[in-house]
Amino acid sequence: MLKLNKDVLILIAENLQDDITSLCSCLLVNKSWCEATVPILWKIPGRMILTKKAEDKLFNVILLHLSKDSKDILKKQGIDLYIETYRPTSFNYINFWRHLDLQLLEETFSRNLKILEVSTSSMIKNELLNLFINKYTKFISLHIPENINYYKYRISWNEQCFSDLKNLCCHEFHQNSLEGLATISKSIKKLFCCISRDNNDISRIVKLIEAQKNLNEIHMLCNNDEALKTIEELLIKKADTIQHLRLDWEPVTKVLSHLVNLKILDMETPFFFRRSKNYENPNLNQLEETSLPALKILKANLSSHINLIRLIETSNVQLTTISIRHDSLKVFDEIRKLTQTIYQNCPNLRYIKLPIKDYALTEFERLLANSQYLDGLVIDYEIGFDYKDVFEILTRSSPLNLYKFKFIFTEKFRLNFKLLESFLINWNDRQPMLLQISLVNFIDKHQWYMKRLNSLIKKYETKGIIKKFDLNWYHKFEEFEWVQDVTQFYSLPNI
Repeated sequence: MLKLNKDVLILIAENLQDDITSLCSCLLVNKSWCEATVPILWKIPGRMILTKKAEDKLFNVILLHLSKDSKDILKKQGIDLYIETYRPTSFNYINFWRHLDLQLLEETFSRNLKILEVSTSSMIKNELLNLFINKYTKFISLHIPENINYYKYRISWNEQCFSDLKNLCCHEFHQNSLEGLATISKSIKKLFCCISRDNNDISRIVKLIEAQKNLNEIHMLCNNDEALKTIEELLIKKADTIQHLRLDWEPVTKVLSHLVNLKILDMETPFFFRRSKNYENPNLNQLEETSLPALKILKANLSSHINLIRLIETSNVQLTTISIRHDSLKVFDEIRKLTQTIYQNCPNLRYIKLPIKDYALTEFERLLANSQYLDGLVIDYEIGFDYKDVFEILTRSSPLNLYKFKFIFTEKFRLNFKLLESFLINWNDRQPMLLQISLVNFIDKHQWYMKRLNSLIKKYETKGIIKKFDLNWYHKFEEFEWVQDVTQFYSLPNI
């Protein structure tokens, strides 16, 4: 039998790192396969979403790693977590972790210690956290939740285990953590940060960002109007490396004009972070002077369609993905002008989500006719919107590459089954579609509606017109995602 060397086995395991089922199968081949697979498999627990059952199993595994000294310390306090004698684990699984999610650990520890009826949980949590934050672990991803209590946890943020950090998600409340990380972590590439309205001191987050040498992606939520200019000036200093930027505000400076390497711009303002009614942007038209020659993906919810048009025109043929929130354009002529700008300037468009109104359907059809590379389309519900005309246009003018559709409906603006079936019938002899239907604000009592929908979809799956269908009930898919990674929810393998 052919025997593969260790390096080849590790390479195979690394290529399967997003396929949990296959990785678990590799564990069972023999000892060599198991030794190559376990480090890859156990990178994941802090990065993926776990079921409650998996969290319980994970807690038991973590307990097994407590040293004799730690157990003795707990026993002296009258705490004995071991009902029965366990054999040592085959590996130190914690040392393989690369994605440290402190929210996952906090929730797992709290829930299981409550079940065990342990009153002095803070002492135990500190002992368990010491298993993760020490000189033997090395993390590339760190999530610090807003509600973590540093006064209960003795966490040292200048540990070497954070020196190779690549991804950080934090809140500006974490002043001690940000200050410590700024001294040790210089290689962060992806940063998610939230700045609240009440905090006037952002000096530590400034120091952390200034310390980074290759910051590629920044997601910044800021509800503090006084801090906006400081943040944007900081982003300008990092302009050479920033390729992906998400802001929840319209720029107050000319920051975007400095980001010549920016490929992804996301300005879809979350509802709960929109500016207060008294806030006025003194530089509302800054975007009109902006040129983003490298921009490929634009997501926006801007108050002025002129800003959007300017961004699209300056990006020109580079743009492949555009998403405009359906409530960002209100004036009669805005949607028509924006749609015209897109099909006149974006010949390489592949994915689009755009508000569609009855009065702009002619421009929508021209957009389809001029977008030969378009393969994904998201259509949101609109007041005064007629799907009959839209389905006819899709049948008549869809480019040959277009086969991914996502339709979004609310309980008030429901899908008309006859119109959908007519659209599916007319799609015959075209590329089989990937279809998603998102239901917003529907309630469980509409079982008859769901039964009828599933029956209709099944009929056209059998005919080969629908290749894959998903009911996106709770927005489990990303906006332009039609095939989801099935490993997002999984159970840990037996030890």
